[in-house]
Amino acid sequence: MPTNHAWLSSLGQPMGRQRAAIAALMTFCETSTTVSSLSVGCSIGRGAADELSDVDAAIGVTAPRGAAGARHLAQVEEELVDVLQGWGNLVDVLRTGTQDSDFAIRKLFAQYDDRLQLDLAIIAETEVRRGEGAPDFVPLYWHGEAPATTSGPSAYDVSAERLREWAFLGWRTLLDADKYLRRGSVWEAHQRLHEVRELIWMLWAAARGTTYPWHGMSQVLDDCPDQLPPGVEATVAGLDTTDLRHAISAAAEVLSRCSADAAAAHDTSMPSGMARYALETLGRPLANQP
Repeated sequence: MPTNHAWLSSLGQPMGRQRAAIAALMTFCETSTTVSSLSVGCSIGRGAADELSDVDAAIGVTAPRGAAGARHLAQVEEELVDVLQGWGNLVDVLRTGTQDSDFAIRKLFAQYDDRLQLDLAIIAETEVRRGEGAPDFVPLYWHGEAPATTSGPSAYDVSAERLREWAFLGWRTLLDADKYLRRGSVWEAHQRLHEVRELIWMLWAAARGTTYPWHGMSQVLDDCPDQLPPGVEATVAGLDTTDLRHAISAAAEVLSRCSADAAAAHDTSMPSGMARYALETLGRPLANQP
C-alpha cells in the first residue's frame, strides 16, 4: 500500500492542522477494504495554500462505474462520517451526491470549530482524474501499482463553443444590467454586474492559459495573480446609480478586451453581432474582435 508521506511532510508549519487531517485521511484509506486511492488537490496540491485553505480530496473506491457502484461509495461515506468526529471538534457535515447509469459521486463537507474544512469527493477508481486532467492533484495513497495517468480533457483546455457561450452570456447579462438600471432596480443591476464580472474572469483565465479556466477568478489569482484583466477594478460599484452606470460601461470595455484576447489565444471567433449590439446600446466602441 504505497503512500506519499514525503510530500505530506513538506507542508509548512502554518499548514499543521491540514497536515494532520490529511494524515488521518491517509490512515483511513490504508485501513479501508474498498478505498483504492487518495489524492489531495486545488490550492494545497498547487502549493498555493495557507492556514485558511480547505482540504480538497478525491477518494477512489474499488467499485463499478455509475449506479452499479453507488452502494460501494455510500459504504465508504458512512465509514468516513463515523471517524470524522475523532479528527477534531466537528461542527457539522453536509452530505450530498448524484448518481445515474454512467456516473455516481458522494460528497462530504466537514466543518470544524478551528476553521478547518474538508471537502471530500468519493468516486469509483475509474473516474479519478490524473495527469493533465487534474494537474493540481497529488496522489497520497494508492492500492497496488502506482496509479496510471488517466485520459480525458486537459484542465487547461476550453472549447471554442464554451468561449463563445461565455462571451455571449456576458453581453446578454450586461444588457440586463443596463435594463434594470434604467428601471431604477439597482439591486438587480448590481447582481447582473457581478455575473458579468464572473464571465470576464473566465474569459481572461482562458486567454492567460490557466488551469481550469471555468473556475475564473480563483484560478487567475492562483496561477497569474500579477496579470489581472486590465481595468477590472473599475467594474466594481455599490448601489449608487451613477457608480453603477460607470461600472457597467467599464465592464463592457473589459469584456470586449477579454473576449478578443481569449479568441486570439484559442484561434476562434466570438459572437460579434451580440457584442456590437450590446456595445452600441451601452454607448461603447467595439474592440477588435476576431
